[in-house]
Amino acid sequence: AAPRTIQQVDRRQPLLTLTPEAAQTTARSLSVRIAVAAAPAGARDLRLFRNGSLVRAWRGDLAGQTTFDATVTLAAGDNRLSAYAFNRDNVRSAEVHTVVRSTAPAQQGVAYVLAIGVNDYANPEFNLKYAAPDARRTVEALTAKLSALARYREVAGVLLTDAEATKPAIEWALARLAGKAGDPPANTPPQLLRLQPAQPEDLVILSFAGHGFASGDRFHLVPHDLGYSGPRSAVRSALSALAAHSLSDLDLERAFEPIDAGHLLFIIDACQAGQALESDDVRRGPMNSKGLAQLAYEKGIHILAAAQAYQAAMETERLGHGYLTYALIKEGLTSPAADRKPADGEITAIEWFEHAALRVPQLQAEALEQAQRANRLLTFHAQPDAEPHRLQTPRVYYRPDGSTPVVARR
Repeated sequence: AAPRTIQQVDRRQPLLTLTPEAAQTTARSLSVRIAVAAAPAGARDLRLFRNGSLVRAWRGDLAGQTTFDATVTLAAGDNRLSAYAFNRDNVRSAEVHTVVRSTAPAQQGVAYVLAIGVNDYANPEFNLKYAAPDARRTVEALTAKLSALARYREVAGVLLTDAEATKPAIEWALARLAGKAGDPPANTPPQLLRLQPAQPEDLVILSFAGHGFASGDRFHLVPHDLGYSGPRSAVRSALSALAAHSLSDLDLERAFEPIDAGHLLFIIDACQAGQALESDDVRRGPMNSKGLAQLAYEKGIHILAAAQAYQAAMETERLGHGYLTYALIKEGLTSPAADRKPADGEITAIEWFEHAALRVPQLQAEALEQAQRANRLLTFHAQPDAEPHRLQTPRVYYRPDGSTPVVARR
């Protein structure tokens, strides 16, 4: 069908009201009611936010329902609650908002670091060299740096590698952080029990190192149980089977949405990871589109993808790591170069990610130059059909309000 013109779009907006049970409370949480006062062009996809981060969504057509209730966990101090919805033509309503003050004592949060790395796949033709060591180094370094900050009452580092890093285990880990986990699946790694439902004071960092692939508009992370036993050379003929056993950006969207942490960081060290930041709507903002990119805007997730949408993420024997992990962990958590906006002795997530985004292509260019000077061939471990002469360039997304957690102190 031909696209509609602006004149054909029904621009009548839903009219909302937002009413908390109290303007001030000593409780940890309170009830909120959102009412759809009028919806001449229908109403759908209602969203509720706390301090700019999505805490609840009612997806799809609201089907004439006029009131929606939610319980919101509050941080100490002022909490800005806001809501908006869309009409049937995806025209957004005006945002309604209110401020609720919690006089409950401030709490120290927990920092969760969940690092996943897959060297050994169920199909050994897809094995990698440095993904599992990269994940191990990530958990060790971040746990040490975050503990040294003394800002969290606990730093829980959880590592999943190789046969532990199955799709059910990863999904259960994220459900546990969201407070939505049922009984653990068979053979669940016991370290996942360290994860608890995230709270507004908490920091959650998820890191994945392994295979990834883009297919159409979707991006997929490939766990250990990849669902394909054939030769690597024929994998393109079995992408549907591979996709069914992988974690798509839509799967990740559903898993991340109910995680109620104050800050979320997601590091994707996989080929074609930049596709995860593509959206059904290329505009950044409160659009009614699907995918991890839109959720990143709504929940304020900081995302670092190792490569652009159709680039390979490289490993190199010269560094003994993937380029991204080397730039993040070996350099980014300790290097003065990462501490620059401002240079105050603390490295924020934005400074950390920006350092990696700048350094990854530089590291690869340096390796290529050294190889040329030595008149030798430099081998990168990547997809067999990767473009060999295009420098790997990470892609980043930061939460729109500019707030960012400190991850290390120099």
